[in-house]
Amino acid sequence: SVRAIDTKSGEQVLFQGAHGDWVLGTTFSVDSSHLVSVGRDRSMKLIKVDTEQFIDNITSITPGQLKGGLMAVECHPKRDELVIGGADGVAKLYRMHRIKARKIGDDYNLLQQWESIPGRIFATRFNPAGDHFVMVSSYNGRGEVRVCRLDTVEEREAKEKKDRKSVV
Repeated sequence: SVRAIDTKSGEQVLFQGAHGDWVLGTTFSVDSSHLVSVGRDRSMKLIKVDTEQFIDNITSITPGQLKGGLMAVECHPKRDELVIGGADGVAKLYRMHRIKARKIGDDYNLLQQWESIPGRIFATRFNPAGDHFVMVSSYNGRGEVRVCRLDTVEEREAKEKKDRKSVV
């Protein structure tokens, strides 16, 4: 489950039990109105903070789409986009809020992914500008740190336009 505690009063201000296994990472949206959690159940959940309401699974819900549990999540410093990592060693960037109806088998919120890193990704962090992030992994007593560049919004839009043309 996910719980948020008010640091001044010590009171629980949020509880959400939508995950089917351990929750291993959380992050807030840019305006703190939403909380995102990732877990060993291979899912990334979107929760509205003030109502404690589960909103959506951000990642695909198709079995086998995600390989292993998710352990790291970080919100972009300027927009509601999330970089995640986990057991498969592949960092992925997701849109936080769905803008297209869910279809079984889709992974529509996926915006970008990177080449795998050896081992499991245990941490991800954006730089303040939000144009790069770092991912950290561990495998058989060895670790690796990799800095990755995000496509700009314009680069992503150009890729999407090209992809749409190739489908037609």
